[in-house]
Amino acid sequence: MSDVRFWRRRSVRRTAAWTATAAVLAGGLFWVSGGYGSWRDDRALDAACDGDLAAGAVRELFGGVSLTSSARWGDRRHCTVSASDDDTDAGLVLWAGRTERMTNLEDFDGFDAPLGHGWTGSFRFDPDSEDTDEAGAVLMLSCGKESGYGQLMTAEADLGQGGFDDPVARERLVAVLTETASAYARRTACAAPVGGRVKQVGVTTNRRDYKPVAAATGSCAGLLDGKTAARWGVRTAQEITAAPAPLENCVLGGLRGAFLYGFTAHYGPSARDARFRLDTWLDSDAAARRGPDAPTGTYALAARCPGAGGTALFEVEPLRDRKLAAPVVDHRGLRAALQRFAERSAKLHDCETPRSV
Repeated sequence: MSDVRFWRRRSVRRTAAWTATAAVLAGGLFWVSGGYGSWRDDRALDAACDGDLAAGAVRELFGGVSLTSSARWGDRRHCTVSASDDDTDAGLVLWAGRTERMTNLEDFDGFDAPLGHGWTGSFRFDPDSEDTDEAGAVLMLSCGKESGYGQLMTAEADLGQGGFDDPVARERLVAVLTETASAYARRTACAAPVGGRVKQVGVTTNRRDYKPVAAATGSCAGLLDGKTAARWGVRTAQEITAAPAPLENCVLGGLRGAFLYGFTAHYGPSARDARFRLDTWLDSDAAARRGPDAPTGTYALAARCPGAGGTALFEVEPLRDRKLAAPVVDHRGLRAALQRFAERSAKLHDCETPRSV
């Protein structure tokens, strides 16, 4: 009986030894093959950007790409995610800060698609670009009712593979931005209301994306009646959906979308930069201040807005391409159209009634 117990003990010890050896070998293989590095990077992603990063949404956006990330927001309030493999271009850069400290958001090559769904933000992606794997988005959050008190966050992504012509990829990038911005706001004591999950994310509207003016349903809708449009030679409209964004645009054009009048609503950093340009222009052109009718046909209104919107600025300007015949400006009608454009946009942002600058 004792011999049986002896052989059983030897068998148990032998099994334990082989198990320990196998574990060591597996651990070494895991380390050498890079498994440990991937595991470490994956754990770091959950705590990235001071814990604000929406790690789950980031993983969905980049699929199976192994990622490294910034532990904290940098000195200029930016945080990065990049592919662990140097041969892969995939990556993400996030910028965050108070609205009064952020830089200009304008892009004159196209009009960015508003996010909607209770958010004040927009998505930037040119579907005709050769770089379909690159896109960006911006979001403003109001930290309270006090005018100018808000935060802004931007996200710029390179998928490395795949493209943002896929609506699922656009939705995933916006999810990264909205979830990260919401976490950042909570941690920094910004009592910002948040929206819902953004689906069906649009793309940037370019100059060729025009429609008959009578078919306008977004930012250009209702600016002119039929008779006025015919008198001004307006046949087409280039617009974005009617939803709050840091920058909202409308172009009323002639045949084949030729630029005639451009309307723009600026909020947050965009409003600050636009006001600086306007004041500089007025200071340098004394004629612009003479009489009720601006010689150039450029007019502006302003409105005080709660939270991140700050003091909004609304502008209209006629065609500036001197190679083409400039439209005959109906000053009174143009000011009325700007008032309608500004009031509708201001209402989306809960602003006061727009008034002359």
